[in-house]
Amino acid sequence: MSRRVLSIFVVAACVAGCPAADDSAEGEGEGEGEGEGEGEGEGEGEGEGEGEGEDVDFLEVLGGRDDIDALADENGSVKYVAHVDGVEARAPVGDRCLFQNMQRHEFHLPFLQSLPGGEALTFTDYISLVLRRSTRAWWGGEVRFVDRAHPLTGANGVLIFALYTEDTPGNRLVVDDVIAVHAVLSACAPALAASLAFMPTSTEQTTTARAEQAALAEAGIAVILQ
Repeated sequence: MSRRVLSIFVVAACVAGCPAADDSAEGEGEGEGEGEGEGEGEGEGEGEGEGEGEDVDFLEVLGGRDDIDALADENGSVKYVAHVDGVEARAPVGDRCLFQNMQRHEFHLPFLQSLPGGEALTFTDYISLVLRRSTRAWWGGEVRFVDRAHPLTGANGVLIFALYTEDTPGNRLVVDDVIAVHAVLSACAPALAASLAFMPTSTEQTTTARAEQAALAEAGIAVILQ
């Protein structure tokens, strides 16, 4: 995997296993100047489950596959930012899940900057709040729905979820991260909870997921290994 991290769904954004922040992280630095402030003021505060996804900046709850299709980029991916349980809620995410409209904002940081309370967020803030375990307030990642058999249930249709982490000491993926994000997404996409499956997106994440796959399956959490 190159030091310039690529999205798991071929989107120019960071995936799990990000190297140190001074090299790259979530890809917001790539094109940050181009996309920064994109769509600011358009539909702020919208997206609380009202109307079609293409008409809003974000949805707090995914009601079904139609919501994913309405928000997704050309690769079918939708990025999410979600509150970490037990951590004090802070703007602009609060205690919510935010599934962003990928046609309006390709990257997390410009999306967060477009929301009330997020205007002053910097790339350094993003690294601290999403990728660094000791200061993490928000989970960050993406979801994508694929037509395939679910690894545990055999039912057709899988909502793959990826989780952004940083491949540095103390910040690498641990199994409790997967369990926590699975619980958050199950609550924020209840109609799709049974179809969730975690997909690791880097060598270090794959090593962890492979070692813990059986334990996760016992907990009802599916893992898809590339």
